[in-house]
Amino acid sequence: MQNDQPEARRSRTPAQYLAFAVSAASSPYVVAGAIVIVAVALLRPALPQLLLWSAVCVLSGAVFPFLIVYALWRSKKLTDMHVAVREQREVPFAAALASGALGVAALYFIHAPPQLIGLGAVYLANGLLLALISLRWKISVHVGVLTAGIIAIALLGHPAALLALLAVPMVLWARVYRGKHTLLQGLVPVALAAVVTPTAYEAVMRVLVP
Repeated sequence: MQNDQPEARRSRTPAQYLAFAVSAASSPYVVAGAIVIVAVALLRPALPQLLLWSAVCVLSGAVFPFLIVYALWRSKKLTDMHVAVREQREVPFAAALASGALGVAALYFIHAPPQLIGLGAVYLANGLLLALISLRWKISVHVGVLTAGIIAIALLGHPAALLALLAVPMVLWARVYRGKHTLLQGLVPVALAAVVTPTAYEAVMRVLVP
């Protein structure tokens, strides 16, 4: 595991800086927020709907979970903002799932399109599975959220988005290189997201679209 003390930071190699930058850029908060903004934009709504839907999705899927983790970190209940210690993941995961569920409910009540509600279901399904696995094993949330998000965009009718999966090996390398996960802990969420994401999305679409 890479040492993050000041002395270690001064002696970091280019590879260490790159791994840190990739890890930061692929943070689940960043990825979740970016994915929903892209998804809403691809639906091409009028400006009021674009702003409203984006606000609901970003707040419930990224901002609120981030603020909860930040508050826990500031109160010394978490070791770091990435929740790298598996035993500390229960409360952040529960809070993120609760926030996501409220977001999906809000989307339904403001008559957001089924595709966007389906994206919320993808968030909840993958989040729940990652949370349950994390109770016993330190699965990579970075890799899982990125993979699920890319597949979700493809399911919205943009299969070319799957080319973005080429970024997944880079994120996996960064997490393994920094000592945050093993290779297997990074590969498993890719496989799970590939199954859970289309399954959850199609289930919701069957219910909401006659």
